[in-house]
Amino acid sequence: MAGDIPATGRRHLVLVAYYFPPLGGSGVQRVAKWAKYLPQNGWDVTVLTVEPGSYFAFDQTLLEEVEAAGVRIIRTRSLDPTRVARKGTAIRMPSERKRRIFSWLTGLFFVPDNKRGWIAHAQKAFEEVASGSVVDLVLSSAPPYTSLMVGDELSKFHDVPHVVDYRDDWIENPRHRYPTPLHKRWHRRQERAVLQNASAVITINESIGQLLEQRHKDAPIKVFPQGFDPEDFSEHQRAGIGNRLVLLYSGMFYDAQQPDTLLKAVASLQDRDPDLKDRLELRFIGLFPDEKKPLLESLNLEALVSIGGYLTHEQTTAELMAADVLWMTVGHQEGEHMISTGKLHEYMGSRKPILALAPDGEVRKALSGYEAAWTVMPDDVGSTAKVLTVLLAKHAEGSLPAGDAAWIERYDRKRQAGDLSVFLASLVST
Repeated sequence: MAGDIPATGRRHLVLVAYYFPPLGGSGVQRVAKWAKYLPQNGWDVTVLTVEPGSYFAFDQTLLEEVEAAGVRIIRTRSLDPTRVARKGTAIRMPSERKRRIFSWLTGLFFVPDNKRGWIAHAQKAFEEVASGSVVDLVLSSAPPYTSLMVGDELSKFHDVPHVVDYRDDWIENPRHRYPTPLHKRWHRRQERAVLQNASAVITINESIGQLLEQRHKDAPIKVFPQGFDPEDFSEHQRAGIGNRLVLLYSGMFYDAQQPDTLLKAVASLQDRDPDLKDRLELRFIGLFPDEKKPLLESLNLEALVSIGGYLTHEQTTAELMAADVLWMTVGHQEGEHMISTGKLHEYMGSRKPILALAPDGEVRKALSGYEAAWTVMPDDVGSTAKVLTVLLAKHAEGSLPAGDAAWIERYDRKRQAGDLSVFLASLVST
């Protein structure tokens, strides 16, 4: 049972997250920053996660940041496809075709996802998570949706509230394809079982929240958007104006999020201005797909493009601050309106101009008051080229704008952690 408030006034939160540092990438940022800042708001945090398997990116600095906050981390074994390679091994991002085939095949045999083999191993740690402190609340974050099932079982084991966090919708996730209608019904049944026991549901945007309200009417649903950590930017200075406008993309490309429109727009400008390479540099940091390199060659863009590998979060932040304009894309696909990437909020934290190739939906809403954003439909090559012309002119004039400081305050992770702390405390019985 949840215990009385300790004499210190602190409570104990167990954060269930399959993806957690030293794994890198955007999927770990939300929970890692919660783990960093919730201890400053009256919560002792224990993280229940897995031993690192093979993955596309690792970032030891993120783990060091969480450990410095005094967070206890319990790692368990898991039986899932990430164990096929040696533990802690960085693997190459597969081609989009291979990724889709693998996703379909694992979706055929594993419900809710191929991390389901973690459940039994996590259960063995349920008693350990309470050693030295009574558990007051469990917070689980997904995807993978197996994490929600682990959180549900853990909350029942300790008889405490369970808060479910959706970084993507479960049933209507636009990036998930069900092998058969029966599989979708299995997913619905499993989600229903989790949500029936949940004390509250939180998510990253209103569109996902509305879907959850339709399926789950018995617990409060609250939006806590993605964000940025102001401390990540405090040590990096804004770059001065160079001869070339540096247009930077940070992260990976997958599913409908691809670089084709931007590359074709730049190629169209180069056709009219052979000296464009003296005024524009396209910089990619993260995981640029090998399958797109022939497109660069066919468009004759090699002289304008620099491709870096995966960087730590600290190094990535420095790159954001060194660039002139940041760009992102959310491609056309079913459910496109509900996609709001963590990358976007990191971009806003830099206050740099943003070029967003995105449909109507959450991305455009997030940028609506930013005051330094240009939005274009994700397949509109001509309009993208026109915006690039405007940005090149502003760069030459030294008049590129900065994002509105007041607007981005709502995405400050330190501030968000304070709001989240109050919300979680309201769910714990005294």
